[in-house]
Amino acid sequence: MRRILTLVLAGACLALPPTGVGGPAPESHQGQLRILLNNQPIGTERYQIVSSGTEIRARGETELRVGEQKLRQTAALELSPGLAPRRYEWKMLEPKATWARMEFEGSVGTIHFPGPKGKDAVQVFDFGAAPVALLDNNVFHHFLLLAPLYDVAAGGRQTIKVFIPQALQPGDATVELLGVETLTVDARPQAVRQLSISTEDNQVLLWITESGRFVRLRVPRANVEVVAEGASPEPPK
Repeated sequence: MRRILTLVLAGACLALPPTGVGGPAPESHQGQLRILLNNQPIGTERYQIVSSGTEIRARGETELRVGEQKLRQTAALELSPGLAPRRYEWKMLEPKATWARMEFEGSVGTIHFPGPKGKDAVQVFDFGAAPVALLDNNVFHHFLLLAPLYDVAAGGRQTIKVFIPQALQPGDATVELLGVETLTVDARPQAVRQLSISTEDNQVLLWITESGRFVRLRVPRANVEVVAEGASPEPPK
């Protein structure tokens, strides 16, 4: 069922455990993202991030329509102050209700999802000593939780282990800073970092302010663009 959004949007990254200090932890705020396919609007994502001294909570709802096909989903993520995932819950509301839930304790991740005869199916993964992030390819505001993990001082390409709920297998995400430019965000010029986030079969380009605000995201291979309300219409060429 998630294939509908996956095929159209082709990739987004969820919160990753800390591997470097690239910026401040996300501040509490909320916003709305516009989703475009081939330069045509197809949906929105509304989100809220609440950050405290003991946890970070990120919640969002995505509505998408492509032709006659409509999709609506929610996502709720709980993280430690250091951005390590504690709990993740995803729900598909349309076109057909389904859900998945994942809980983390130490190096062990446990995922629950609907099984046969109305019973929950459960799978347990032991990731060992290496930190593993959750990579959900259907949620965009989670990129706000990815950017602070890139070590700007170190620069270059940095690889982070990730777990992909849809594929039920681990993988790698490579993050690289492509440059810094000035864009209009919230009606004023701001320094914006451009990051490249690559997995085995996809590349995402992300623009985010140095203070941690989402500006723009592009999936070049799928011709998908995600723009924050209040951001400038086009980044400089």
